[in-house]
Amino acid sequence: MVEETAPMSGGCMCGAVRYETTGETFGVTHCHCHSCRKHNGAPVVTLAGYKADQVTFSGDQRSFYESSPGVGRAFCATCGTPLTWEGDGGDLGPILEFHISTFDNPDALVPSSHAFYPERIQWFDVDDSLPRYEGFSEDSPILCHGPADHGPADQDSPPD
Repeated sequence: MVEETAPMSGGCMCGAVRYETTGETFGVTHCHCHSCRKHNGAPVVTLAGYKADQVTFSGDQRSFYESSPGVGRAFCATCGTPLTWEGDGGDLGPILEFHISTFDNPDALVPSSHAFYPERIQWFDVDDSLPRYEGFSEDSPILCHGPADHGPADQDSPPD
């Protein structure tokens, strides 16, 4: 018998919107896409994905912004905390990807890759050896492992 992963809970900053997930995440990824960065105002966003039937919400209803056809980005209408990316997960069906910092215990969710790496802010990179993908990991080849060697900032720096 396979032991089920313990439920994980989280919510917005003010506590009005709460959620609980059951089972294992299908992935934890650093996303560098322009839309995720805009939604959070951050140079990179880390998301933990679950099938819709693994998630229950309580408290206030979450609000949505449709960032593209079929994609909802949920947030708390009271405090503004960005909560999820929600849409069609292909073979997985409907999915929700939670911003890991909204979990009560985000340390339990360890990233395994970077998505949309070419869209990253050129002066920002994460110092890890995880694979970097052009798009979603299941749809694109690995571009590299670890940070870029040289970016625009490196090219403009004076020699040592």
